[in-house]
Amino acid sequence: MSAKTLRRLTRIRELEEEQSRLALESAARIREQAAAELLAAHQEQRAGRADLVRGVERNDPRDRQTGLVRMEVATRHAERIRPQLQQLDDELARQRDEYLARRTARRQVETLLGQAELCARQEADRRAQQMLDDWYGRKRRPAAAAASPQDSGRRPA
Repeated sequence: MSAKTLRRLTRIRELEEEQSRLALESAARIREQAAAELLAAHQEQRAGRADLVRGVERNDPRDRQTGLVRMEVATRHAERIRPQLQQLDDELARQRDEYLARRTARRQVETLLGQAELCARQEADRRAQQMLDDWYGRKRRPAAAAASPQDSGRRPA
């Protein structure tokens, strides 16, 4: 492949990698929101337990009932969030794998591009040296050709 084609391919791979990185970041944010919701549900369960304990200590049926309801609502909410969190973890792992694959592909193309550019530079250097050699050879030939007729006219005695 030519260096020009590899440059275009590198640009495409960079764009794909960028899109994949953005998708990964989005999946990570969504997963963190779900984890925060689960944490809030656990905190609500603790608050409900505290209400229940306070109701038992004070012998207040309203606090006991409030505590039980808060704990039940928080438990149900946590049970709904856990499977979603697992799905989000799986999605995050898939997005991470996709991002790493795209990054690897981009780096491979960059390596090929570097090799192609190195070969092109070496070829250009070789051609430049060949042109200098040819020029120097042409410059010396007329002098050598001019010296030859004089020597050929004389024969050693």
